[in-house]
Amino acid sequence: MSHGQSFNLPGDGNWYLVATMGGRHAEIEYTYNQTTSHNPSISSGKIQFINSSNSLTQYHWTKGYASWNQPQFALINKGSLSEIWVKATVGVNTGGFNITGSQYANLVLGATSDSNLSDNGGVLKIFDKLPDNAHTYTGNINLAEGKLGIGTTTFGSHKLAVEGSIGAREIKVEASGWSDFVFAKDYEIPTLEELEAYILQNQHLPDIPNETEIIENGVNLGEMNAKLLQKIEELTLYLIEQNKQNKAQQKKIEQLEQKVAALVHKSKG
Repeated sequence: MSHGQSFNLPGDGNWYLVATMGGRHAEIEYTYNQTTSHNPSISSGKIQFINSSNSLTQYHWTKGYASWNQPQFALINKGSLSEIWVKATVGVNTGGFNITGSQYANLVLGATSDSNLSDNGGVLKIFDKLPDNAHTYTGNINLAEGKLGIGTTTFGSHKLAVEGSIGAREIKVEASGWSDFVFAKDYEIPTLEELEAYILQNQHLPDIPNETEIIENGVNLGEMNAKLLQKIEELTLYLIEQNKQNKAQQKKIEQLEQKVAALVHKSKG
């Protein structure tokens, strides 16, 4: 493993080539630090690259006054050869980018710069700027299979795997069907007595997975929302039927009251 090489990374908005990798599994370890009068920043981490599977794994630790002055990385995969690039935030002082260790990577350390990586050929992936005060930030992207992992390198059958919470303003789940079949004329819902018997025996609603299944398999949001809507629509049908029965009973009560009143009036007469 080679180590101890560095170059000055300016905050001029350009990308700087750090290393090329190809053929073998490779990795680089780095530290980066720069400072302004009020914004000291330091980052360190490791980047691992497996060229044969087109995946990049990153581990970063960052500390600084604000996230805007943390570095940003990019990967260009050209098949048998891939490139790792780094860019500092525009306007920060020139910082030191130091390779503290590398294995099976050809270090070029800023010898080449480029303002636009999109015209270099190959498959380009520009990663988000590193977050500030991150104890551990990991990311994995498998370009060949179109998979992305954040905080994990285990994808399973998922295209996106996240270890931790996800914050979003809006999430849209594509659905292959919906639950309005409940309102079809030929749809039959169980009687309340049948429903009660099912619940007593199974401890959950019909068509809804039980606790063991959820713990083992998780929840498919699109499918579960459709099932929950199905139960809401069935409940609506129960309420409509109950309302009809209440009105019929109320009408009978009013008729009986009228008969009683007539009988009372007759007896008095």
